[in-house]
Amino acid sequence: MPLLADYVTVDLTEAVRLGGEPLERLGTADGRVPAFRRAGVASVHDGAPESLWSSGDAVFVPEASPFTQVLHTGRPLLEPHIDTSPGTWLDHDPARAEKIRRYGMHSLLIVPLQARGLLMGVAVLVRADNPAPFDDGDRLLAEEIAARAALSLDNARRYTRERTAALTLQRSLLPRRVDGGDAMEVAAHYVPADAEYSAGGDWFDVFGLSGGRLALVVGDVVGHGIAAAAAMGRLRTAIRTLADLDLPPAELLTRLDRTSVHLVETDEASDVECCSIGATCVYAVYDPAARTFTVALAGHPPPAVTGPDGVLTFPDLPHGTPLGYGLPPHEAAVLDLPPGGLVALYSDGLVEDRRHDIGAGMERVRRALARAGGDSSLTDLCTAVVATLPRAPEDDVTLLLARAR
Repeated sequence: MPLLADYVTVDLTEAVRLGGEPLERLGTADGRVPAFRRAGVASVHDGAPESLWSSGDAVFVPEASPFTQVLHTGRPLLEPHIDTSPGTWLDHDPARAEKIRRYGMHSLLIVPLQARGLLMGVAVLVRADNPAPFDDGDRLLAEEIAARAALSLDNARRYTRERTAALTLQRSLLPRRVDGGDAMEVAAHYVPADAEYSAGGDWFDVFGLSGGRLALVVGDVVGHGIAAAAAMGRLRTAIRTLADLDLPPAELLTRLDRTSVHLVETDEASDVECCSIGATCVYAVYDPAARTFTVALAGHPPPAVTGPDGVLTFPDLPHGTPLGYGLPPHEAAVLDLPPGGLVALYSDGLVEDRRHDIGAGMERVRRALARAGGDSSLTDLCTAVVATLPRAPEDDVTLLLARAR
């Protein structure tokens, strides 16, 4: 429009959801049924006054109409000269008939939008100001344009469906709330990656151990999408299972690494997409009786911890290797944590930035944590730290804060 038609609409079926009430629940209106939902409209006239519906509205059509005919057959319909005489389908659609007469619409072309065997809607092209009727050349051109548009539309539909499924899976696996019991006050904050990405593999967890101890976990599976979210769920479950054996942090990560290798080998043998390899994790245990904090890393950034002198630092810890490679055993470090001491576990999305070294991101986080007083709410502190991000995160951001009671 305007080179091919004077007025064009794109109407989609429920195969492509635009939100709102499902079409099948809308019922009938004036003997018509909602077959489509308007996705786009354009006209040579400002405001497209020819259109009965705006974008997003349900489009009602008679059961016997050229629109439903194209929907049922999947083939284009060319009407070089619109027949407005009595006895046609327009008798059952007086609103459209009135628009046709008012704006002098004289030629109609309807082409299906279909890709990969799925019929997603129709594109309706009308001529009014242009006196030439549509011909077979116009039909072929419109079919080619519609085919390309439908393929792009189906790609977007598939991407949206996968991203929604991945986000749903990821969020269902993350704890709705964290509780440190009598040992620690805890709070967590999760920020999904920028909209251009799908769901990631970040996770966090807090759970009690024997002797009043508390375990804190933050992990990150490489990649995005359903595979990353599923791998995250398996690793989180494996950590919970291994923790029930009351393993020290270093041994737990070593066994988790072996489990990751086994999961990768199983997935590769069954040709299942997996993202377990390359996952990183920090597993820590706080003992309130001894006032100690035992930390083991598997290729993960070190936590920020308040030392006995009350100063918040990133202690120099054995870095370890990411999970899934079966490399040498992991090591742990035991730190003293004073009453009221703060611990911050996080994913690399909080500190990594393509424009700056990771050290700059860690220092930014340390300053934000150090500025807060000892009486600050951990929830407010989480929000304040995440607010220091220079822009929308390119990766998922997870932050887990814990303060010794």
